[in-house]
Amino acid sequence: MGRMLRSSFVAVLVLSLLLLACARAAPTATPTRAPVAAAAPTATPTRAPAAAATATPTRVIVAATPTPTAIVAPTPTARRAPSGVLNVSYSNLGNEVWLPRQVTTDESTVMNVIYEGLIKYEPKTATFPLDQLAEKWSAEPVGSEGSLWKFTLKKGIQFHGGWGEVTAEDFKFSLNEYFKPQSVNSGTFKNVEWIGKDINNLKIVDKYSFEVQSPVRSAIFDRQMSSISLMSKKYMESVGEEAYGKRPVGTGSLALTEHKRNEKVTFKAQTEHYRRVADFAELNFFIVPEVSTRIAMLRIGQIDMTSIPARYKRELEAAGLQIFRGETATEIQLFFGGMFLTTRPKYDPTVPWAGREPLDESPSLVRKAMNLAIDRQAILDKILLNEGYLTAIAFNYQKAPVAWWKDDWKPYPYDPKAAKEALTKAGYPNGFDMNAYIMSLAWEPANEAISEAIASMWEQNLGLRVKRQNTEYRPTVRQKLVERATAGWTYLYTNGGVTDPVNYGCGCCIGPSWATILHTEHPKVDEYCGPLLKELDMKKAIPLIQQLGDFLYQNYWNVPIGNGNSLYAAVKRVNSYTPWPGTAQMVNLETVTLKR
Repeated sequence: MGRMLRSSFVAVLVLSLLLLACARAAPTATPTRAPVAAAAPTATPTRAPAAAATATPTRVIVAATPTPTAIVAPTPTARRAPSGVLNVSYSNLGNEVWLPRQVTTDESTVMNVIYEGLIKYEPKTATFPLDQLAEKWSAEPVGSEGSLWKFTLKKGIQFHGGWGEVTAEDFKFSLNEYFKPQSVNSGTFKNVEWIGKDINNLKIVDKYSFEVQSPVRSAIFDRQMSSISLMSKKYMESVGEEAYGKRPVGTGSLALTEHKRNEKVTFKAQTEHYRRVADFAELNFFIVPEVSTRIAMLRIGQIDMTSIPARYKRELEAAGLQIFRGETATEIQLFFGGMFLTTRPKYDPTVPWAGREPLDESPSLVRKAMNLAIDRQAILDKILLNEGYLTAIAFNYQKAPVAWWKDDWKPYPYDPKAAKEALTKAGYPNGFDMNAYIMSLAWEPANEAISEAIASMWEQNLGLRVKRQNTEYRPTVRQKLVERATAGWTYLYTNGGVTDPVNYGCGCCIGPSWATILHTEHPKVDEYCGPLLKELDMKKAIPLIQQLGDFLYQNYWNVPIGNGNSLYAAVKRVNSYTPWPGTAQMVNLETVTLKR
């Protein structure tokens, strides 16, 4: 029954989009449900603070202003002691084992509370604020391929539960954990590569300082420093790995005190912390798989906050609840399958958008036609309910004022006539047969609806004959990417996080071609990504990022749709919340304040 209702909903939604695509009348947004409560909202939604438009983000090479080395940074005198309880809910908490080397995205909500890294990466400005464990750090090239990294830790930072002060030995121990079998953390390969696959390349200088003489040079290693969670060597040696995973110890502003599997996790605020003391005394994570149940709990006050799909926004605002936004939290883009090196065994030159060489005129015109046939504004208005913005280039290029932006990059227009002309010129006046994966993604419920809408626009505006197949990203599509076996298929993918073009594009998805998992590859991309991955100075990297952006934009390399917001509903007793930018998850909860 649920599947039938969902199918009906998608069908109606796609029909409305097609009507809008034809008429382009100004859309009238309609809530997907009637409001349950009639009380008008009295609170103004709080937004995450935006970076100043005049700032020029630069790559930090040496931190010039170290944090004072007092034993514990003083707590602001005007701050009140933690009090009260904050209750939040999630659909799941992953495998509920919080060993850094074994966690994936689902476990990261708990990890974010307990652990801290050396530095924090701020994706909107591409800078590295020194508000984590490192007092100062530097990175410099060595020879033609290597790099030297130096870190000094802040003094006096304590692990939870009285397990001692954080030292360089703890970091070395934490990094060495990634060498163990079954280390499935997505950062494992980069962590091991950074250390040259030999932990002895990390030299401890003194109690608080260490150096890494890396045989390789990569511009994304610094991003990894924010994700290497520092563990207590003393605690691990005392309790063992199994116990550590169930009751982890870190340095965050809240400590885990109780864990009931498949039910809840409880944290207690630290009354003294070098960086931030939480406003509340206790934090509870409740596991509630169904979004409708979470919303019901929110309405009656059983929980204070939860993440919500955009379709519930107006209903909850009308019921008097607050909506907080994590901006630029997701990236929505469609990929042309099979856009790999022409020398790959499974490369298919008969695919219209790939051809014998993707840069040839005919496949380029096909990709142009398929882009111009999509009404992106209708998707933003009707499916995303204006929670986000349209993008001109995918792969985390975002929009102004990011440092690498060019003003001549504009979202592709909706132009069915020009699209049909381009397809005819490419040699397909009557369209062609193609396949489309329709993927369900837990972190973006709209992924299926957007996929259906795009397929329908291609059918109507270009005469393409789209055969759909419902599937999941893991393991089906992901494994085909490893095998470079997606020829003839398109698929829409919403990435649950946004960083920058070097980290996400060259470090993950478009190259270089020797990477394990890629959505697309090409020798020209290798020409750009190779130097970009070795450039440690962001100022010098910007022209290369722009050249890569021009290549992607001018050749219609994939189908950029937009960057979306993540929405979090909260009761009135929540006074403020600052979502962390660039992530689709409800994290950074230590910033929540409560009304007294």
